[in-house]
Amino acid sequence: MKKICIISILVIVIPLLFYLLEPIFVHTSGWSSFPKITKLQPVVQHQDSISKKADSLLEDIFTHIKTPAISVAVGKNGKIVWANAIGYANLKKKIKASPETKFRIGSTSKAVTSIGLGVLLQNRKLSFDSKVKQFVPYASKSLSEITLKQLASHTSGIRNYGTCFCFPIWEYYNNDEYPNIKKSVAVFNNDDLLFSPGTDFSYSTYNYTMLSAMIEGAAKMDFPDFMKTYIFKPLSIGIDVEKISSKIENLSKFYEVENNEYKEVYKVNNSNKWAGGGFIASPTDLVTLGNAFLNYKLLNKETVQSLTQPVALTNGQINEQSYAIGWRSHASESVFKDNYPVQIFHHAGMATGATSIFVLFPEYNASISLLINKTESPSNLFKYVYDLIHLFIHKP
Repeated sequence: MKKICIISILVIVIPLLFYLLEPIFVHTSGWSSFPKITKLQPVVQHQDSISKKADSLLEDIFTHIKTPAISVAVGKNGKIVWANAIGYANLKKKIKASPETKFRIGSTSKAVTSIGLGVLLQNRKLSFDSKVKQFVPYASKSLSEITLKQLASHTSGIRNYGTCFCFPIWEYYNNDEYPNIKKSVAVFNNDDLLFSPGTDFSYSTYNYTMLSAMIEGAAKMDFPDFMKTYIFKPLSIGIDVEKISSKIENLSKFYEVENNEYKEVYKVNNSNKWAGGGFIASPTDLVTLGNAFLNYKLLNKETVQSLTQPVALTNGQINEQSYAIGWRSHASESVFKDNYPVQIFHHAGMATGATSIFVLFPEYNASISLLINKTESPSNLFKYVYDLIHLFIHKP
């Protein structure tokens, strides 16, 4: 009888542990040897001298970072001046990446969302002082007094990803499809704030989930439809939210690469964080958006300046990441090798199986987007972004 009880408990406990900790169990199996793909060439062979140098540099970068694929686009003076890709969007099927291949862009989604937010600010349907309770009737009491600016600058006190009573236990690896933003907000709606809004900085993608709820309330449209109608369609770009239930053309596979081995990543669902980490795009899509931002095609100069002004805390000090409204904004001394300071607006993102860098250079009316289909620390990629942009911009 005792043995039967033990077996019964194991039959229940073992599957429960598997589903709670599924990403760990999945991570340990299914690895394959990383193929020898260093002899690949970029898919586009340009003829002008600067683009040929960029093609060659892209090939060199590809050999250094050991990713299945890398795709980059550069914009200057409102135009795409160079775009190329190298590697495989699908290793198993040997499908090569192209400039049209779409990748997860992770937290770079926040910069995309900020432009949608700018449309509503410019049309006076929202203001930086708008409170959550004015547009999100289902917000909890503790979140209802937070302002739009506090959400957009990560000074609200809303927590980031944590563990939950769910399968798997980590919210970051969520694989449930949320039918609407209200359900997404419910993940954190009743949790305590980390600090009094405006007094400190704590980066959290959930800030942008709540922002998308405010956008829906102000626009009286679903968030994805609003972004498509007012941002993506006017610019003829293919940025979209990632849905498990939708088939997306030219979508890359996403990978982990470790110790000369690779595997597809654990399947996640980003529907609980579209605005802050759930968009998919090609580099050309992002650079087209960056061109529009720098050249005031969707937003006027005043609105662009308001979105790129770092936000101060209640004590008057600029927040620790020089974070503005969906952009980190500061003078960087890393762009040129002699530490010449350059104003940049930028956002990076690390999604499951993908990494994104997006940088705008307003002094040069230039932008660059670099996307890869493996999980990588974004800080490891900025050097390559600057190496490439050097071919297209020069110090005055």
